Amino acid sequence: MKRSLGRSELAISPLGLGCWAIGGPFTLGGIEDGWGAVDDNESIAAIHAALAAGVTLFDTADAYGAGHSETILGQALKGRRDEAVIATKFGYTNNPAAKEVYLRHDVTPEYIRKACENSLRRLDTDYIDLYQIHVGLLNEEERDSAIGELNRLREDGLIRSYGWSTWDVGRAAAIAEQPGAVAIQHALNVLQDAPDLIALCESRGLTSINNSPLAMGLLSGKFHSGSQLTASDVRGSGHDWVAYFKNGKPVPAYLDMLDAVREILQSGGRTLVQGALAWIWGRSEATVPIPGFKTKRQAEELAGAVAHGPLTSGQMEEIRTLLASFR
Repeated sequence: MKRSLGRSELAISPLGLGCWAIGGPFTLGGIEDGWGAVDDNESIAAIHAALAAGVTLFDTADAYGAGHSETILGQALKGRRDEAVIATKFGYTNNPAAKEVYLRHDVTPEYIRKACENSLRRLDTDYIDLYQIHVGLLNEEERDSAIGELNRLREDGLIRSYGWSTWDVGRAAAIAEQPGAVAIQHALNVLQDAPDLIALCESRGLTSINNSPLAMGLLSGKFHSGSQLTASDVRGSGHDWVAYFKNGKPVPAYLDMLDAVREILQSGGRTLVQGALAWIWGRSEATVPIPGFKTKRQAEELAGAVAHGPLTSGQMEEIRTLLASFR
């Protein structure tokens, strides 16, 4: 079931886990950007359960919990580093002591190297498998400077490969030419397709790493028109870029879209969450979804999706037809 990470020799599971939520509370630009309180012991148990179920890819960032996510992942993988492929990100300046991440970014060579060294320390590892630019939009000068330092980090053995977390296909195409680039991370789920980015990954032999595969939890099915999230949750804190929730409430149009395809997603004995992941695998062989988690039970349900495999081409077409009326 394993596949290659882009053009590299690294093998990864078809499912990864995103470690944003296990970073715990922190702010971005002064606004809450975490997913509420966490139990670090539960987070570690969840990672161990995922490893036992065959999950090998874990995606984090120095911004998540202002470094706490990396620390917990490092603790969970202590003595088991060779079982995992670690992906992390850099670019947003932060203050770990205050649990603050700032909107201003820094991708100078000096900052990138220092950020990499800090991530290595928190992760308790000698190398990072996939080091990703976290800032979605960089100008040409910043991009070239960042790529130059990524190449140097790779030559020094501190990272094995690199990529970019971006929604901009032009910027993704620019890094795709680099021999050390293996992945583009971007949002993808049954409610939000990304045909241009997927086509780019397929044509360049890159892995399409998919964040928001569950639409920030909306595709779990546990939200309804009366649901209200608090300001202590990123989905209710007021960020303009949160698409699926506004003012802490799920966007009605997305709830309607989910209702239209719910039965198909739950086919074959899948849970709704597992069906959402099956859609992503049905979308392209290049895709690797990285859903978030906070508990062992969630990690086990997510890992269980792999055995069901992708939706069929017929089911994919049926979903496309059903959702066309919402576009």
